[in-house]
Amino acid sequence: MQAIEERVSKVLLDIFKVSPQALRHDTTLSELNFDSLVIVELVLILSNEFGVPLEDSDLHDRMTVADIAKVLDAKDAVS
Repeated sequence: MQAIEERVSKVLLDIFKVSPQALRHDTTLSELNFDSLVIVELVLILSNEFGVPLEDSDLHDRMTVADIAKVLDAKDAVS
C-alpha cells in the first residue's frame, strides 16, 4: 500500500501543487484547504490514475493520504 500512498502524494504535489512541507502522512484534505469541489476533482483524477471507479462519497475532507490509499486498495487499485 506504500506505493499507492506515494502515487496519491505525487498527484497532490504535481497536479494540485500542494507544498511538500504541508504534505505529511497525517495531513487531512481539509488541512490542505480542499473543499468539496476540489475533492470531486481529486476523485476524478484518482479514478483515472488508478483505473478504479470512485464515487464522490468515497473521499471526504477529514481523510489523509493513508486513508485515501486504503480506499484505493480496497477497490483493487493497481499500485
